[in-house]
Amino acid sequence: MRVPDVPERRVPRGRWGATWLVAVAFAAGSVIGLELFVRGRGYQPSLKDDEYAWAWQRGRVSDGSHRTIAVLGASRIQLAFSAAALREALPGWRAVQLAVNGTYPMGALRDLAADPAFRGVALVDTTVGGFYRETWASQDAQVTAYRRRWRAPGAMIERRLATFVQMRLAILAIGGTRLLAALAETGEFPRPPYVVTAADRTRFADYALADVAALRARRGGRVEAGEDSDEEAAQWLAEALELEASVAAIQARGGHVVYLRMPTCDERWETDERTRPKARFWDRLAAKTGAVAIHFRDEPTLASFACPDGSHIASKDGPRFTRALIEILVARGVIAVAR
Repeated sequence: MRVPDVPERRVPRGRWGATWLVAVAFAAGSVIGLELFVRGRGYQPSLKDDEYAWAWQRGRVSDGSHRTIAVLGASRIQLAFSAAALREALPGWRAVQLAVNGTYPMGALRDLAADPAFRGVALVDTTVGGFYRETWASQDAQVTAYRRRWRAPGAMIERRLATFVQMRLAILAIGGTRLLAALAETGEFPRPPYVVTAADRTRFADYALADVAALRARRGGRVEAGEDSDEEAAQWLAEALELEASVAAIQARGGHVVYLRMPTCDERWETDERTRPKARFWDRLAAKTGAVAIHFRDEPTLASFACPDGSHIASKDGPRFTRALIEILVARGVIAVAR
């Protein structure tokens, strides 16, 4: 027996449009509501830093200008250096943040030395450990991303789009794993991170949001291994002086290289001094290098800064630190100002 055909029911196009409109409105409302909620709890948009974010900034220093400062190093200068304070104190100058948390900067310095378009100031935040040859590859991932940037246009565009979104949505700073761990452990919504990263890779640390005692204990456990001996110091100096070719290359183009030992405090500085004494290591290099060597212990205006966690200047003191550093750079002939 033939089954009669049943006419297919079609949803009018107008109804599909209304359904999609409701779905989009619901999703947008949910995002807006969650965004307002997390901002009310102190969360801020923050860049999820990676090597391609570094590559975008690295391109900005290849401008042929003698008034560009490439800020190299690790978290100490990334938290303390204020590009806004520099612009205010030195109109016409600009700083580009190229420091990378938890690394050493000599690979980036060598990359700048090989770049004829870089003619500015390489401001190198480093400790004694950064001069050992074995640490020079510490930022290879960043340097490689920069050198292959035009061969990886998709990654560069994706990074640009990600930056655009991340700097507008605080909900992306929550972190799913962190949220679930906090809810499971305490049943409460987690406190916002104490470090926020801006689109230009500058970082701001609000230590009022941090467990400072825990940070001090953790920093104390990360002290660089070292040996205070003449043999160790001589080997270290020989490796450090291998970087003089990079220093000379930048200077030949009218640029400058500044080695900067950032402030550390209390037991952290005491341990650093015990394992690699300033007189046996840093001061010997300062006497031989063609770079300008600035150690915070030699500069009263830098030595006066407090370090909440023992290892970093608070970002709220960044503008004052930057102005103090500028005065030193002017006095040492790195920055020329009109009189």
